[in-house]
Amino acid sequence: MEGASLQSVPGGSDRDVLWQAANAFRTTQALYVVAKLGIADLLRDGPKTSEELAQRAKAHPRSLFRLLRYLAGLGFFTQDKSNRFGLTPKSEPLLTDAPNSMRPMVIFLGEDQYLPTGELLHTVRSGETSFDHLYGMGHFEYLAKHPEASARFNAAMASGLRQSENPLDRYDFSGRRVVVDVGGGRGDQIVLILRANPTVKGILFDLPAVAGDARAYLKASGVADRCELVTGDAFQSIPRGGDAYVMSRVLHDWADEKAAVLVANCRKAIPKDGILLIRDSVLPEGDTPSPAKQMDITMLIMTGGHERSEEEWRSLLAASGFSFGKVRRTSSPFDLIEAHPI
Repeated sequence: MEGASLQSVPGGSDRDVLWQAANAFRTTQALYVVAKLGIADLLRDGPKTSEELAQRAKAHPRSLFRLLRYLAGLGFFTQDKSNRFGLTPKSEPLLTDAPNSMRPMVIFLGEDQYLPTGELLHTVRSGETSFDHLYGMGHFEYLAKHPEASARFNAAMASGLRQSENPLDRYDFSGRRVVVDVGGGRGDQIVLILRANPTVKGILFDLPAVAGDARAYLKASGVADRCELVTGDAFQSIPRGGDAYVMSRVLHDWADEKAAVLVANCRKAIPKDGILLIRDSVLPEGDTPSPAKQMDITMLIMTGGHERSEEEWRSLLAASGFSFGKVRRTSSPFDLIEAHPI
C-alpha cells in the first residue's frame, strides 16, 4: 500500500513524531480490539499463544497473532521465542478488575468515538457535529435509543472519573448539608463525595433512563440511605434542597446557549449562600499544551459543545446569575471552578 515504505525513510525527530501521530489511529483500533475480546483477562494466569487466545476469544488465530505482535512491539505485550504473549504494565490496566481499569474507556473510544472522528473534515468544513452527521441525531438522543451504547458510555465515564485527578474527591464540604449532583449518571461522583463526607446527604439527579443503574449502584455503594435519586430533565428544572451543587463534566457537552439554560436553572434552585462546583476545563491561552485542548476536539466531534477559557466561563456564569470564583487547576483535562450566586 502507498505509504508503507515511509517508515524506512530517514528523517529527523520531528518527522518521526509526525509519522507516529498520523498513524496513531491503528493503535487506537488495535487496543480497542484486544479490550473488546478481553485478551488481558485471558492472559491473567500467564502467557499464551495466539491459537490458545483465539480459541477462547472466538477470533482468527493468525489475525490475532499479527495484532498482538504489533502491540508487543509497542510494549503492550511480551512475545517470547515460542510466540506466546503475556501482559506488561502497559496492558495490565485492560484487566476488567484492575484498580482503575481502563478497559471500559478503551472500548468506548474504539467503538463509539472512532467512527465520528472520521467525519472531522465534514465538521471543520460545515460546523455540523460529526456524530450528528454520521448518525442523524445527537449523541445523547442516540444513547437514549440504544441501551448498549448507553451502557458503554456510562461505564467509560465511570472509568474516566477514576483515572484523572479529581479535586471533588478531596473538596472540603464541611458546613454543607446536601450536595446535588446534576447529571451524575449512575452516581460515581456523588458516592465518592458522600464516602468522604459522612455527615453530608446527597441528591443524584439525571434522566429517567439511568435510574435503574443508579439505584443499584447507590445501594451497592452503601450510601442509598443518604442519597435521594431524582429523575428529570435539567433543561426544564433542577431539584431544590441543596446548598452545594455539582456539575461534573456536564457543561462542556453543550454549546453556550444550552449550557446557559442549565446554569440558569441551577441558579433558580440554589440558595443565596450555596455554591456551584463545576468540574470542567479552563483552557490555557495561546499554544500552551493542555489535555483540555484534545478534549475540546472530542466535544467538536461528539456533542457540539466545547471547552472554555476563563473569560468564557466568566461570561457564561455572569449571564446566568453567578460570579466566577476560585479555580483549582489539575493535571487532567478537568479543573474545578467555584461559582457563587449573585
